[in-house]
Amino acid sequence: MRRALLLAIITAAVLSLLGGIAAAHANYVKSNPASDARLTKAPTEVRVTLSEPPDARGSDLAVLDVDGKRFDNRDVTLVGDEPNTLRVTLGALGDGGYLVAWTALSAVDGHETKGVFAFAVNAPLPVIKDIGPAAPPPTALEILGRALSYAGMALLTGLAFFTMFIRVPVAGPETLRERHLVIVGGAALVAGSALLIVGQGTNIPGRLLALLGVRLIAGVVALASLAVPPRLLPADARREALAFLGLVAGLTATLVSHAAASGDLRYVALDYLHVIAISIWLGGVVAFSYVAIPTARADEPSELGRAVWRFSLTALVAVAVIVTTGVIASLDRLVLIEDLVETPYGIALLAKVVLLLGLLGLGALNLLVWGPRLRRGLNARAQLRRGVMGESALFAGVLLAAAFLTAFVPPAQASGAAFDETKHVSGIRVELLTASTLPGRNRYVVRVQQGLTPISGAEKVALRFTMVEHDMGEIELVANERAPGEYVAEGSPTAMFGTWKAEVIVRLPGRLDIRALFTVPISQAPGQDATTKILAIPPYQLIVFAEPFEPQAGAPLTINVVVVDAKGDPVVGKKLRATFNGPSSMAPLEGVENVAELGPGRYRFAVPGLEAGSWKITISMDDAGSGVYELVVSR
Repeated sequence: MRRALLLAIITAAVLSLLGGIAAAHANYVKSNPASDARLTKAPTEVRVTLSEPPDARGSDLAVLDVDGKRFDNRDVTLVGDEPNTLRVTLGALGDGGYLVAWTALSAVDGHETKGVFAFAVNAPLPVIKDIGPAAPPPTALEILGRALSYAGMALLTGLAFFTMFIRVPVAGPETLRERHLVIVGGAALVAGSALLIVGQGTNIPGRLLALLGVRLIAGVVALASLAVPPRLLPADARREALAFLGLVAGLTATLVSHAAASGDLRYVALDYLHVIAISIWLGGVVAFSYVAIPTARADEPSELGRAVWRFSLTALVAVAVIVTTGVIASLDRLVLIEDLVETPYGIALLAKVVLLLGLLGLGALNLLVWGPRLRRGLNARAQLRRGVMGESALFAGVLLAAAFLTAFVPPAQASGAAFDETKHVSGIRVELLTASTLPGRNRYVVRVQQGLTPISGAEKVALRFTMVEHDMGEIELVANERAPGEYVAEGSPTAMFGTWKAEVIVRLPGRLDIRALFTVPISQAPGQDATTKILAIPPYQLIVFAEPFEPQAGAPLTINVVVVDAKGDPVVGKKLRATFNGPSSMAPLEGVENVAELGPGRYRFAVPGLEAGSWKITISMDDAGSGVYELVVSR
């Protein structure tokens, strides 16, 4: 009986060990030279020790200089004097920095793991791309230049539209006032463009200089049109020319906007529609206030009432366009709802919205109260004039808010970082940026602020890294403050390809630690463009990347998806589906989950091949929602 019991215990122990081995991977343990080592003598070999026996025939240790040239002898072997260790011999190494890109094939379960680390010989370590500080605030000269430019294009566009379609001025005081507004609009366009050019200085990009030059020329031509005799340029033709010049100036504003920076033609078109609509409305308000109301006949209030009706209908269409395009743009440029009160861009956007609501309220009063009274022949001219003058004053505020809005960087605008994500914890805004999504040495930037105020002098800002797929332990880096509210750390905590949880801990005097958890995908091959995207499907995040990283037309490819929850832990048992929209038709695919082979939380779509071009792949998960992964397939 005792022998049977002992045999059962031994059998269970062996099975549990075998089960543990089968679920394991050959993970990085250490190396010689060590990661980030700075040597005074060149090594003759590189060793990498793993957590389980590797198969040397399917493994590789590539030693590269900063230009990508290999210096190893491609003779990877399993050493006998150190367990689970691969070795490759080296040629003559000169002084400089080197990268070791290792691939280990487990001899136990056949799983492949990869990673990168760096070392240097009599030299600094290979340079890590820096993540610049947050964008500096705009100068007063830039704000003034933008506001004057926007005022000029709005006046020219709105005045031309008003005088062509709402109320055609008659000769005399009306045409004289019309000329006054053309002078103001053209001068504002010229002065604003000149100020922006001067503010950029000698380092102004050529494209920006050309577009600002076109805007300035549009203002000059508008002013010059007033000097052309009516027999050569009739009033109707001049108004059409002014409308064209205003639209051209508006197009230059769109082509240097946040929408143009996104590179998406849809957002460029929406931004241009937004500029046209707001110019027609705001410029029309000024034209109504300065041209139509002062010269309207007191004994014919119904004529002015009809003009109010026509302009109010125009304003309603403009408002619909402004709201639609503005909402779509805001959803794309804001990261969190708190951005409206915690970022300069959000505050400028909120101010613009409030001012536009004020304009809408005054416009509604004109449409529903004063306009109908005038059409019935009642005297409401004074009330209408006060309302339109109030709209004109708000118009100036909207232009100033737009100047700030376009000068500030949107929270969601792509930065120079390979990874950029923001969390909001206990009233504190924590942003994590990384210089690269490659394994190995990296630079991590943490930006901490409360409201609009950067938090300086934190007692400690630390980053703790753990790997989702494998047990690599916990690695901590401590960040140092380099600018108010900006803390920087360097190191090699993410030594392997995979999904990593990065917990940012901010210790402030007199309060509990602030902890923000980020999920950072490390899955990009050296020298490749980033194809890793994070799709938010609350309460989950999907880390999506394609293999190969540069898919070719007609060749099979794999789309990998890692699903993690709000804590960064892998999520199993979900049903994922991918639908394709691109140059040709492609049947939907179901995601394959295989925990034993892929690891927990990992799903795979085997795509037989796609035509060359841009593809949008919608990945849906159960009833939680969906996200769009964009992929470019080359020929």
